[in-house]
Amino acid sequence: MRIAILIDDFFPSSGGISRSVQTQLEELTALGHEVTLVAPDRHLEKPRVCRIIECPTIYVEGLPAHLSVLHCSERRARLISAQGRFDIIHSQTDRGALVLGSRIARLQGVPHLHTFHANIAGTHQTVRSSIFGTLSYQVLINPFLTRASRKSPPRSRLPHKDHETGGVAARMDWASFADIAGKVDAYTVPSPFMKDLITEAADGDLKAFVVPTGVNRGMLEAIGKAERERRDDGVVRFLSVGRLAKEKRLDVLVKAFRRADLPDAELVIVGDGDQRDLLRSLARGADNIDMRGHLSSLDAIAYELVNADVLALSSFRFDSQALVIAEGVAAGLPVLLCDDRLTVGLSEESSLLTGPGSAALAAGMRRMMDPKLRHSMSAAASQLMPTLTPRRTGELYEAAYRELLEEGVGRRG
Repeated sequence: MRIAILIDDFFPSSGGISRSVQTQLEELTALGHEVTLVAPDRHLEKPRVCRIIECPTIYVEGLPAHLSVLHCSERRARLISAQGRFDIIHSQTDRGALVLGSRIARLQGVPHLHTFHANIAGTHQTVRSSIFGTLSYQVLINPFLTRASRKSPPRSRLPHKDHETGGVAARMDWASFADIAGKVDAYTVPSPFMKDLITEAADGDLKAFVVPTGVNRGMLEAIGKAERERRDDGVVRFLSVGRLAKEKRLDVLVKAFRRADLPDAELVIVGDGDQRDLLRSLARGADNIDMRGHLSSLDAIAYELVNADVLALSSFRFDSQALVIAEGVAAGLPVLLCDDRLTVGLSEESSLLTGPGSAALAAGMRRMMDPKLRHSMSAAASQLMPTLTPRRTGELYEAAYRELLEEGVGRRG
């Protein structure tokens, strides 16, 4: 198949969505498909596995990468269409790439598949400015998509407040996702809970696929060759890997660790972000909290995974999949978490679910000090790896594409 993948974010260094796209490019190419990446012409590291179309982007240098918006006019869509025919258009971000993908799909009469990677609904409890993202769906993205797709499906509704507890703005976000889903030919999400909420907001079934992102081949190779250091001090190492951002609630994790008062444990935090100074302040005086900062190489991150004893996550109702869980599974790590909606790469035998507060997380940390429990959970985690391989991700996307093509979805006229 000839597949066009579109992304607004800078490739490949801007975060989890780019990492997912990188896996898709590698695996779909390995399966024999002809893949074209349409990506911003700034900060681009061109992958060697596929064709590249560099697209101008609206962006002010220095701002976060998620504010990059591909040029998505009808003229731009025609210019890209002139460069080749596609069988599938697959957009990966809910901004210019979504609108541009819709225009190209309409021009070429092919299916438009969209992936919802991020859970913007999960940001409202910690980031007040995220309300502007909610409004942008209502004022900009959905109206532009309506004009691009020339589809006007029935209006969505807010999911029930018991199913999304993040408030009215969060429920509006799921309604916006449902509006978008009704204007593309099908959509994918990395976790089942996202499909459930979009289906409820759409007040009916739309064409949808759940496709978890597997561990990138490069990370698998790095984990495979990383060596576990010999430690005879009996210290249990809790590890957190990710952006130091408000929505990750790492302040709760640090407070929980200090509250647990575990002299035979240490907390290692890998990552950087605007919460760095706050976390350092909260950790002050605790010699067993180690902030490693940003690690750019896969080998360095793999080393931390292989040398940890427990992967700890404190985010609550924010992550859509938490790719680091899959990476932890690859390293055989038990997982301590507090978000009951995260299920990909997890089982009751391989993870310990607590409440979201620091007291509950602290109690979970105390339980994880039991070596027999950690050993059994690590063995259970290893059993989950076949569902998280990059090949599996590629095969699931391939199956979704074939289903759309066989059903004639997207054909115009």
